[in-house]
Amino acid sequence: MADNIYMETTSQILVSDLVEQVGSLPQVAAKVVTLASDPDCDIGKMAKVISCDNAMTLRFMALANSPSVSWGQEVKNLHSALVRLGLRQVRNLALLMGIHDMEPGDDNSCSGGKDEFWRYYLATASCARALEWLNPQSSTEENAWLAGILHGIGITAMQQKAGTEFQQALTLAREEKIPLAAAEKQIFDFHHGDLGAGILQAWSLPPLFVETVRVCPEHTLPADLLPETPALVGVLQDAIMTVRAIGFAENGDGDPAPSIQELRSRLELADPALDALADKVDNHIIEISGLIGLGDSRDTFAAALEASRGTVAHLGLSGFDDNQARRTLESQLASACQIQQRLLPEECPPLEGFELAAANFPCQHVSGDTYDFVTLGDGSRAIVIADVSGKGLPAALLASTVQASIRALAPLFDDPGKLLAAANKALFQTTDVGKFTTLFLAAVDPDGQSIRYASAGHNPPLLLRADGQVEWLDPAGTPLGIMPEMEYPVMTVPLVAGDLLVAYTDGITEAIDGEEEEFGETGLEQMVRAMAMRPLPRIIDFVIAAVHAHVEGLEQASPTDELLNLDRTGGISHDVGDDLTLVLLRKTP
Repeated sequence: MADNIYMETTSQILVSDLVEQVGSLPQVAAKVVTLASDPDCDIGKMAKVISCDNAMTLRFMALANSPSVSWGQEVKNLHSALVRLGLRQVRNLALLMGIHDMEPGDDNSCSGGKDEFWRYYLATASCARALEWLNPQSSTEENAWLAGILHGIGITAMQQKAGTEFQQALTLAREEKIPLAAAEKQIFDFHHGDLGAGILQAWSLPPLFVETVRVCPEHTLPADLLPETPALVGVLQDAIMTVRAIGFAENGDGDPAPSIQELRSRLELADPALDALADKVDNHIIEISGLIGLGDSRDTFAAALEASRGTVAHLGLSGFDDNQARRTLESQLASACQIQQRLLPEECPPLEGFELAAANFPCQHVSGDTYDFVTLGDGSRAIVIADVSGKGLPAALLASTVQASIRALAPLFDDPGKLLAAANKALFQTTDVGKFTTLFLAAVDPDGQSIRYASAGHNPPLLLRADGQVEWLDPAGTPLGIMPEMEYPVMTVPLVAGDLLVAYTDGITEAIDGEEEEFGETGLEQMVRAMAMRPLPRIIDFVIAAVHAHVEGLEQASPTDELLNLDRTGGISHDVGDDLTLVLLRKTP
């Protein structure tokens, strides 16, 4: 009898009717999405469009100056804020703000009001993003986040435009203990994925998101999907499972939520990795909640995860050896460290008329710094040093990608600036928003009398002249991966015998002591001057030892080998908080 009542509404509402009732995105959000889809997007034009919406402008400025994005450097205009955030994140946030602002403030959500709806979908989006972050093979964090936001838009439309029928679907799902999509099929003859896909298609969003939203509620995927769709659907379904398993929020499904054991088995993640995921989700939810006025207390996702563990332990079902998990994770990271070190040059290549030395000391098991020696198209040899934003495994994976890109592109270019421009374009297409790389490349001219260098926002290398004068080779280009079309000017610097070039990463100069004082460029210059006549490997040892002495609050080492208490094979005993890398080049008589 109940089934007949439900089925009475089955063909009375069409997807096309609801799509038409939802209407278009707010004008500014729609224009931003269109501009961001253009590979040759003009950031100035986008800033002009966004500035027409004061609320959106303030939201972008707030996010660009948030602690996790600004790195302590304030931006004071919208153009700079958009450059910092990157096109993909600007697109995603414009969509989020547009969708959020389309909704009335008093609608009823799956489990209780508009805030509960956004709590669930922000958690799902942030969880999908974090799962991609944990996946070493992935570079689609922002796509995963946007899919997490968009996959519930069909539910929002059903709530607003067909509220009575949607409440029937909710009731049916709970009474029959079935997924909400299955209940919707009985009531509407379509589910929220079908409706959401229709809305996204009407908004001219990329087919990847249209397909993902359409098939996400399905148990079996059709064969005629884009190549990228199954992977994105998989991570979205994993995120939904995670949010439900830990009891963070509900999405209207009536079937039992998966257990924490099922979650562990599905994700194949040890507890330390789950903790890292929860922390990342919390930080992102807090950051984005502020943009749309959703109040969420700190650590709620992590607290839900811990509570779910407590329930399992109370039932005697944990059966999970944290010590073993940590040992496994440590072993995997140690293997990653060995692989990364093998990717670095085994030794410095011979270069007639010059001495070379280099070293890399990771802050964690693996490093976001890298260095290399490459040969350009005209046969000139070049040194490369790069620093990827962030630390740990994600930064190390991107550092390896940068190194591979430079190696592959170097033989194709004679000009260092054009090489960096090509690498920047390639990295922009494959790197997630918020990820960037600073890089310095200096090519030794065939006659050995000068170097030509280009810099992508890298710390200015120190050039100590044979006569004691110091020059700092300032960068003239932006970091790699932020904007697709950038130019990198090339500077030529003459060299004479005895000139010493010291390229380094910011872990050297930004190392701080207990008084929050940086080692700084002054500290580096002092140490290099003190050891300028020594062999290059000993200069590196001395600088590293001096940095650690500074961090530990000790007197800096004197320029004698006996005081250099550094085990080059066993690592460094004190963590300075960042990776340390040096590449030295000295012209010989």
